[in-house]
Amino acid sequence: MNSKFISFALSIFILSIILSVAAHPDIHKYRDSSELFKRHDTCPCTVATSTFNDTVIGEVVFAQDTCGKTLVTGLFSDGLVDPEKNCYTYLVVDKCGNLLYDLTKAISPKYRENGTFPFSVRLDDLNLNCNEDGVLLAYCDPHNNTHYRKRDTGANLAVQQNGQGYASAPLTGV
Repeated sequence: MNSKFISFALSIFILSIILSVAAHPDIHKYRDSSELFKRHDTCPCTVATSTFNDTVIGEVVFAQDTCGKTLVTGLFSDGLVDPEKNCYTYLVVDKCGNLLYDLTKAISPKYRENGTFPFSVRLDDLNLNCNEDGVLLAYCDPHNNTHYRKRDTGANLAVQQNGQGYASAPLTGV
């Protein structure tokens, strides 16, 4: 009796999974089995970090997937003094200080005593090294002309306090 019940329950469970998958609105995209095995990637998987160990203590990790989406996660544990009085901005800049990407609104950090709570956000428009506009490939010459050079870690993550430079750490590919 017990084995019949288990067999019946298992068959109902499997049938419900099959029916729920078949009823999914996007299933028509996958009816052609060859579509399941196609790769839709254009970017290398890349991980980069910025580690702050001076005025500000913290770490931010950037992880780019094969579709070019970048996960930005991190926290600052010390050095962000009185964020209610001080306005902090988080910027990806090249070695000459030219703005490449403003992370402030995207990460929207929640502050705690002298730091932030952990934050994590997936960005579709932050490119680490998908093409020549990748922040890890940014290079600027002394004449303030931006050029791109392969395998050059030419970006920093800068923390500004009230619009002034406060802390900076290199964005280094791992």
